[in-house]
Amino acid sequence: MPHEVILYAKAGCHLCDEARAYLEDALADLNRELDLREMDIRRDDELFERYRYRIPVIVVDGVERLEGRIEASAVWELLRSLP
Repeated sequence: MPHEVILYAKAGCHLCDEARAYLEDALADLNRELDLREMDIRRDDELFERYRYRIPVIVVDGVERLEGRIEASAVWELLRSLP
């Protein structure tokens, strides 16, 4: 069963755009089977309140793993470390 990866983001957020690109690049290069979804925090008041000052946030299997200014190397390390 593939791991579930959720990117919490919003439109117009350059850090979110970078995190998305890092995730897509790493998934393509590592050839991993992951369920990658993106959630726009503006579509849900609770998500907006929780993540508005922290985005982007990458959650793997329900656990918050990376947030804020995310580096490409951190995304690679995270995805490589998944069993």
